[in-house]
This record gives sequence, C-alpha cells and structure tokens, in this order.
Amino acid sequence: MNEANAETGERPTILIADDTPANFGVVVDSLTERGFRVLVALDGEEALERALFSQPDLILLDVKMPGIDGFETCRRLKANERTRDIAVIFMTSLTGGDDMVEGFSAGGVDYVAKPVRVNEMMARIETHLALRVMHRQLVVQNRQLLKEVAVRQQAETELSLARDVLEQQVEQRTRQLAESNARLSAQVDERRRAEAKLQASEARFRTIVETSPIPLCITSMPEGVILYANEPLRELFGLDARAGMLTNIVDLYVDAGDRDRLVSHLRNEGSFSNSEVHLRRADGSSFWAMATARVATFDDAPAIYVGLNDITARKRIEQELFESRNQLRELSAYMEAIREEERKRIAMEIHDELGQLLTALRMDVSLLKMRLGHDSDAMRKADDMRELVEKTIWMVRNVANHLRPVALNFGVVSALEWLVEDFVRRNGIPCQLHINGGEPVLPEACATAVFRIVQASLTNAGRHANAARVDVTLTSTAAALDLHVSDDGCGFDPVVASRGYSYGLLGMQERARLIGGVMTIDSAPGMGTAISIHIPLTGGENT
Repeated sequence: MNEANAETGERPTILIADDTPANFGVVVDSLTERGFRVLVALDGEEALERALFSQPDLILLDVKMPGIDGFETCRRLKANERTRDIAVIFMTSLTGGDDMVEGFSAGGVDYVAKPVRVNEMMARIETHLALRVMHRQLVVQNRQLLKEVAVRQQAETELSLARDVLEQQVEQRTRQLAESNARLSAQVDERRRAEAKLQASEARFRTIVETSPIPLCITSMPEGVILYANEPLRELFGLDARAGMLTNIVDLYVDAGDRDRLVSHLRNEGSFSNSEVHLRRADGSSFWAMATARVATFDDAPAIYVGLNDITARKRIEQELFESRNQLRELSAYMEAIREEERKRIAMEIHDELGQLLTALRMDVSLLKMRLGHDSDAMRKADDMRELVEKTIWMVRNVANHLRPVALNFGVVSALEWLVEDFVRRNGIPCQLHINGGEPVLPEACATAVFRIVQASLTNAGRHANAARVDVTLTSTAAALDLHVSDDGCGFDPVVASRGYSYGLLGMQERARLIGGVMTIDSAPGMGTAISIHIPLTGGENT
C-alpha cells in the first residue's frame, strides 16, 4: 500500500478510464489485491465527472476513447482547479515520440504501454503516488513556512511598535514621575502647613469648648463612656474630673431606657436636636435638659458629641402654666355651670312667676271688658290692653326660652327642633334637622353643651355666612354622639380666624372639650363651613 496513505489509514483511490473493459480487468484485480480502491470510467466525460466527485489519488487514462480522447480529457482535468493536482498516467499502444510529447504537454506525468505489464505499472503507480504525497507535504510545509514568515514579520512589526510605544511610555512615565515628585513635595509641604493649621485650630476650638457656657461632652458609642467633658458640663452634673468621677453617661440618666432610644435614633439618623432628657446630678437631684447630639469619631472610634442646655426652669414654668390652664378651664367650666344654672333659675322664675302674673292680668282684662258694657271707648281700650298683655306674655316666653328652652326638659332632640324652628323664623334661612338613631340619653350638662354649640353655630351662620341653606345632623349610637352643622355660605380660613379674636369658636371648642368631645372645623373661603363634634358615650343607651 502507498506509504502516505498508510500513514493516514486511508486506501488510495485509482480511477481507470478505458472504453474496453477487457483491457483493464487484470489491472483492476491487481490494484484491488494491493489494497487500492479502484473506480472505473468508460469514456472521457465519465472520467471527468468521477474525478471531480471522487478526487482519486491517480488516474490511469486510455488515450483512444470514444468522444473526447485521453489527451483532451487530461487537458480538461488540468484546467479544473479541483482536479489539476491529480497525477495522470496514460495507457496507450502509441509509442511514437509525438504521441509521448502530446501526452506530457496535456499534463500527463507518465505512460504505460499496452499490453500492460502489471509489475511495471505498479512500480510507476507507487512512484507517482509517493511523489504526490511528497508534493502535498511540500505544499503544506511551504504554506506553513509562509504563515510563519508572515507571523514573524507581524511579530517583528508589533515588537517594533511595542518598543516605540514602550519608549514613549518610559519617557512619559519619567516625566509623570518627575511631575508627581514635584506635586508630592508640594503636597508634603501643604500637609505640613495643614497639620500646623489643624493643631492651631484644635487648640483654638478646645479653648472655645472649654470657655463655652454650654455643657459639652464626648461619649463612646454605644457604651457611653465619657471621653471628654468641659467645665460647664462638670458643673452641671456636679462632677469632679480630678476625683476620677468621669465614668459613664448612662449613670446620669434618670431612665437608662431614654438613652437607649436616643442611641438607636443616632444609629439610624446620625444626629438629633432639641430632645428633652431627664438627667440627675452626682448628688442624686434630677433636672431636665435639652440635648443635641451627632455621631462622629474620637481617636478613630465611633463617638457621640453631645451638647446640653438646662431647661429645668422652663419645664417648671411649663408645668405651672399647664396647671394654671387646667385651673382656668376648671374655673371656666364652673362659671359656665353656674351661668347655666342661673339661666335656668331665671327662666323658671320668669316662666312661673312673671308668666302667672301676666296670665292673671290677661284674665282680669278679659273680665273688665265684659263689665264695660256698651262703652265703646272703654272696650277698645280694653282690647288694646289685652293685646299688649299677649305681646308681653310672648316676649316673656321668648326670653325664658333663650335663657334655657323648656324643650331641654324633654331631651336634646326636642331642644334642637325648637332651635331650628326659631332660627328659620328669625333669619328666614332654610334649615333642616336630621336625626339618626333616635333620642340619646345625655346628662343635663352634656345636653346643654350640645344645645349651646348648635345655637352658636346657627348664630354664626345667620350673622356671617350669607348662607342659602343650613343643615343640622345628629347621629346617636351606643358608643358615641356625632353632631354636624353645615352651611353653603361664604366660608372662612380657620387658621386666620384662630389668630384673631374668634371667641365664639373658642367657646364652642371649650364646651366640646368640657363634655369630652372633639370639635373640628372644615371651612375655606367660598366653600361653606362644616362644624363636626364627636362625643364618646360611656354606658349611654338610646331610647
């Protein structure tokens, strides 16, 4: 077998082109016995197709064939790029010099004379197959050498470029190092100047902190060990630094939980300001302070910088003001209760005493009129007197109702119905009363307060709102009483009103507070006004 094909493990392929099968039978058998793969073509056209498709290693080509002869077939094989490298050995009985020249000119590499001598043919085949293998190896080696040359040239080019770039980089780096050295020297000088300024600044700020009237300290975070405290803070807590009493700020809190909450806030936010803390001195006395703190570092460790302001006097004043306000409210409630009781007493006296007298007077006038007989002047005068007494009785009832409506004795719903009717009669503005939940059972003071609040709301609507409609809604449940008075008037700004002398609104809010209720005002210029009161009921039931 061919050495090259033995190395690759492939069988060499031989294409035999001859129009007479009897001529190549022995050749085919000999080639097959020697391990060759044999293909057969009966004319030139078929030989071209099989060579193009199978790519044989060698072609045994008969010169005389029908159609195109062997020489033309060889020329076409050599003209095709895919088959030009296939070795062609002519098999011919023509042994003239011209025929041989034409065969070699057509591209043949050798010839075998017919009748074919098998041993000679095999020797020639082996020789040309070996030459083909060596040719291929040379081509491959040549291509490899060309690639290596190209790679080496490219490498040399790149190396030259890299050398140029490296030289430029070295030059640039040398220049940069010189510049960096100059900058570094300048920075060192600047650093020295900055350190000197920093030391001077630290000394200056330490002097400021030491001479500051504000108590200041630095504590470790989160332990609370006092790392530094100025003289005002030591005086505030009664501490003596020389006696070794600067220990832990946690010991200075009345409630250590307050500090835990502040430290937690500092972890999340980083600072806080104007937080009231309850502290105690070394002697055990307590005081209030306003604390401001920020997280920073002290000796490269987390620390809390704290400033304090003693607000004990302010807290005492606030407590006194709070107690005074409560006393004033209690006094206001007491005076209001006395006022309502006095109104009730006066209304009852007017209704009972003066009302009875006027009723008796009206009866006497009626009897007098009956006794006058036919005196027309006296009769007319008696009628005038009776009319005057009737007006007086009406005025007395009206005054008594405004002091305290008799309808309040029958419940807050009856009183509100009378109040709405009176408002419509006096102002001519439509007003509707809506009751949800029935008649609530209220203490007398609570019912009176609800009545007065609605009365004040309707008075404001009639005087200032320019409203076209007013609605009063009372909703009663087992748990609460809700009152809602609204109008579609001009409205107002509650914030602006609260800055002025709105004593009517203030009185309504105070009445609601005295009975445990909460009053809200919803109004805006041009949007009407709605006053709502929510009164929790404890144990009350609806009837």
